[in-house]
Amino acid sequence: MKNEGRFLKNPTNKRKRLHIHTELQIMGFVVPILNRDFDEIRQEVRGRIKEEKWQRRLVLIIVSTALLLDNMLYMVIVPIIPDYLRRIGAYKVKYSYQLTNDTVGSENGTEYFVSKLHKIKEYESEDTSLGYLFASKAIIQLLVNPFSGALIDRIGYEIPMIIGLVIMFSSTAIFALGQSYGILFFARSLQGLGSAFADTSGLAMIANRFTEEAERSKALGIALAFISFGSLVAPPFGGVLYEFCGKPVPFLLLSFVCLLDGFMVFMVIHPKTQRAETGERIKGPTVFRLLLDPYIAVCAGALVTANVSLAFLEPTISKWMTDTMPTVTEWQIGLVWLPPFLPHVLGVYVAVKLLKRYSQISWLLAAVGLGLEGISCFIVPFATTYTGLIIPLSILCFGISLVDTALLPLLGYLVDTRHASVYGSVYAIADISYSIAYAIGPVVAGTVVANLGFFSLNLIICLSNVLYAPALSFIRSVYSYKPFENDFDGDYKRDVSFNESEFYGSLENQHFDPKQPGHQYAYDQVLPKPPVPELKATLEKYVKYAGVVADSRSQLFQTERFVEHFYRTEGPQLQKRLEEIADQSSNWINHFWLKAMYLENRAPLPLYSNPGYAFDYPNFHSDDKDVMFKYIALFIQGLFDFKAVVDRRELPSDYSTGLFGGSLMCMEQFWYLFSSYRHPRLGVDTLERVDTNTEHITIYIMTVMKDGKIIDQDNLAKQLATIKFMADKSITSNHWPVGFITAVNRDKASLAYKILEKDPINRKSLEDIKRSAFVVCLDESLQSDKMMSKDHPASSSLSYMISTVNNRWFDKTFQFIFTEDGFCGVNYEHSVAEGMPMFKMVDHALNYTISKSLNIEILHYTGYGKQFIKSVNASPDAIVQMALQWTFFKCHGKLTSTYETASLRRFKQGRVENLRSATPETLNWVKQMENENASMAVTGYGIDNHLWALKDISLQMCDIMPKIFSDAMFRELFTFRLSTSQIPWLPDNAAVGYGPVVDDGYGCAYKLSDGSINFTINQRDSYVLD
Repeated sequence: MKNEGRFLKNPTNKRKRLHIHTELQIMGFVVPILNRDFDEIRQEVRGRIKEEKWQRRLVLIIVSTALLLDNMLYMVIVPIIPDYLRRIGAYKVKYSYQLTNDTVGSENGTEYFVSKLHKIKEYESEDTSLGYLFASKAIIQLLVNPFSGALIDRIGYEIPMIIGLVIMFSSTAIFALGQSYGILFFARSLQGLGSAFADTSGLAMIANRFTEEAERSKALGIALAFISFGSLVAPPFGGVLYEFCGKPVPFLLLSFVCLLDGFMVFMVIHPKTQRAETGERIKGPTVFRLLLDPYIAVCAGALVTANVSLAFLEPTISKWMTDTMPTVTEWQIGLVWLPPFLPHVLGVYVAVKLLKRYSQISWLLAAVGLGLEGISCFIVPFATTYTGLIIPLSILCFGISLVDTALLPLLGYLVDTRHASVYGSVYAIADISYSIAYAIGPVVAGTVVANLGFFSLNLIICLSNVLYAPALSFIRSVYSYKPFENDFDGDYKRDVSFNESEFYGSLENQHFDPKQPGHQYAYDQVLPKPPVPELKATLEKYVKYAGVVADSRSQLFQTERFVEHFYRTEGPQLQKRLEEIADQSSNWINHFWLKAMYLENRAPLPLYSNPGYAFDYPNFHSDDKDVMFKYIALFIQGLFDFKAVVDRRELPSDYSTGLFGGSLMCMEQFWYLFSSYRHPRLGVDTLERVDTNTEHITIYIMTVMKDGKIIDQDNLAKQLATIKFMADKSITSNHWPVGFITAVNRDKASLAYKILEKDPINRKSLEDIKRSAFVVCLDESLQSDKMMSKDHPASSSLSYMISTVNNRWFDKTFQFIFTEDGFCGVNYEHSVAEGMPMFKMVDHALNYTISKSLNIEILHYTGYGKQFIKSVNASPDAIVQMALQWTFFKCHGKLTSTYETASLRRFKQGRVENLRSATPETLNWVKQMENENASMAVTGYGIDNHLWALKDISLQMCDIMPKIFSDAMFRELFTFRLSTSQIPWLPDNAAVGYGPVVDDGYGCAYKLSDGSINFTINQRDSYVLD
């Protein structure tokens, strides 16, 4: 026990130095000195800076500063450049003369006229030159943004931000020192290049760091406030400094701040990249691909329309005020845009608060904002006083803030749900929208005013805003949801978000491109991250559950000592590391759980991991092969019909019901159903992603789509018949089928896979299987199979589907199994998704076949079920779990660790937690199941995921495994001899099952119906797939 404190490899985990106060006598005064090394303080500051919450704050400060600078640089030249260009002789000067007759009075009261010749100095092409100079920045920014967005998506956000700030520093310094129109034009254009990188990467960085929608809206709202402040404060800032300090001063000050901001990015922001599960950077869509998304296109159009108002009025309103308001002063003209800054900030605040409470009203806020802009622009020409003008301009800025604050977070939400969570290209589109407005503003607005007048310009702006506002109603369907899923105790509900005529059969005789968005959308809500439970709470529950399965008091006492030691020594540091991982990832659980539960498990996939699902038999006979093949062809069409909906992200999101009803559920598991493959590796498998745009399945290899168009049912049936005929001819009994390599121990499977890959033909075949959408298995009649039982056909057919290995490929996510006598089922690889997505997919395919008028009869058994249990105020799931525990106790004389799935889809990328039902409170079982344990598991505060994560981290950080994890009790508590799962979505005429996860255990799936309770219990008789 002497080395208990020296358990970590990392030397920074040593006990902190004691801080001692001493006193120093200086000239009679007592001066306290804190005994802390500078290096210690520096390490503490660095550690604090690396924390995710401080990183987010620093990102917001640095990005907001960059946006402030960019907009100040854009507007600071407004009061400076016209006068400065005249001073340096940038224009050719010509003189004209004007003869006037002035009235002059004499001393005796008579009046007479005197003719005078006035000399007028004119600057050739001044308006045009100024217009091009002002617009050059926005034009370059507009041209560069598509490329800067793609680069940002490729290399991350921090380096482009530094590049942008360095370019902005250079351009500003050149502007400060430039003394010719050509140099100033070059500097202005160079600023547009810097802005294309700094603005886009800044907004993208905020979206990347602030992943929750409410936080993102607030952060982007703060950034928008800095943008507006920069635009509004820059003219008076530049005018005052130019007047009293000279032209270089405002630009040199801004260039220094640019350099400082870039230095902060380099020094304090630690790059955070988005990566796929395989470790590769996620490839984001291009600007042009995103613009094909109608939602994004509508948002971009609204941003252009909203900012046209400001871009058109800023260069024209000063001259209009001079002409129409004789009493207005120069300083009032210079400060006319400063008072509307407060309404702009107020609009940001109001929008953020409303979006936090009502996240689905983004479209409405933006539409209201456009309406306010239109009204204010119509009022502006009628203002006759300075105060009267401030009111409509304030309304205008309030409206702009509503549009920007509502739509900028929505753009991030759209790429999160519709595309990939990389933000460079989508915020390049936002920057393009602003650039379009400010590129055409200085040129077009002046021309309109010169030819049609100031009122006509405002009328055009008014109409464009008011007429565009209704278009925003299109994006309200982003948040359309229908309830579907039941976590514990709800009824099976079919999603009716789509009319069958639209949903089923959507591929028939149609061209389909999965990269093109469809007409209906229902995307994942940006869900919260799962919480990290407190270490003390988890350890207390661990001891509590250990008491249920401990064989003796002495064994439990030893476990308690290990737990106490772990809590005092290794535990806090491991917990701290886990919290750091949680801050940096969307879902910390998947980082450990997927590997521990599935990929590290070396047991064969059949019997131990892959569940099976036997669904309703079609009504055809073994001698009717044509009907069989046509049914299978139709079922395949139904699966690809579902795949089309998934690929186009048109699948409506689910709501939970039951204990936590009304919670939005993560849909990410659906997106990978047809594009995943479990590759066997030594030690730990890998879960690989392949291209979703696949057009074949694996039987041999069978093409079911051609050029995006699905092959008709008859041709598919002919292909199936041909493949079955060829397979029957080639069958020999001398060799094991090649698919057997996916049914053995995973390390042996890996070695066999490597041997097969050495042959080019085999390697090509393996790649074709990997890239196929799914596998179809064509089997002989079950009645001829020796495994079949005449007394128990349902259980026999389910056992056949789970355990048969003759023509299976268990590494592929889905294998659909059809026999000549009508048996239908699916075996699926479990690491990709939970049961819910699979059931929804099969339900869709079955409905597809029904919608094509095949004669399928569904039978329902009526009897004792959940309706009666509810009538006596009990929980049906709790009653079933209590029955299972009692049965196990009757058989074995003790309780055992039990695994029951609790969905974590309330959280982003959520999978499952274990709802442990073997608790000490057996007398209060129903209450415990319904209230305490269930709520802890489904809200992310179960113990299993937390303890597995701490154990995994300890392998990396600790010299010696903490005794809590090497304790026999830990192994016992995570040996699930009873693995259970309620399947509320299962039709009454179907069966689902899976093998026990340990040799001496049981796998039990059950379905609660109103009049029945159906169990599927599996026990292993032998272990043969080694």
